[in-house]
Amino acid sequence: MKAVTLLLVIFILGVGGYLALQAWPPFQSNSPKRITLISSKNCWLNESICTAEHESVQLSLELAPHPVPLMKPVQVTMQLKAVNNLESASLKIEGENMYMGFQNVLLTKQNDSEWQGNFSLPVCSEAEMHWRVTATLNASQQVYQASFKLATQR
Repeated sequence: MKAVTLLLVIFILGVGGYLALQAWPPFQSNSPKRITLISSKNCWLNESICTAEHESVQLSLELAPHPVPLMKPVQVTMQLKAVNNLESASLKIEGENMYMGFQNVLLTKQNDSEWQGNFSLPVCSEAEMHWRVTATLNASQQVYQASFKLATQR
């Protein structure tokens, strides 16, 4: 009987301690909710506009000109649907078949649904370079992310 009582006391203290720590401000998480938008696996930014979605949220990304040049400015336009209170939008571009470092591209708000920016890609020793373009949208209580594919020719 003493063993059962001891286990019950330990269990109650454990649950009470856990709940106390969850209520204590240093252990409360105020980090924004992360949401991944899903893009089509067959869409390449060097060929067309690509779209990623999650529920009603939609992000479309377009690069110009086509084909995407190396060592020359590339214009990026991001169109958004159902995203509220967006504070910032950016892209991270990194090589997939060869390490080329990465570029962070801050986009500028044009209106509530459109953001734009520019970047240029370096020349690589590979004849065809594959890139991953990750879009990050920071809203007041949420962070949206979507990944896209891009290929360039030397």
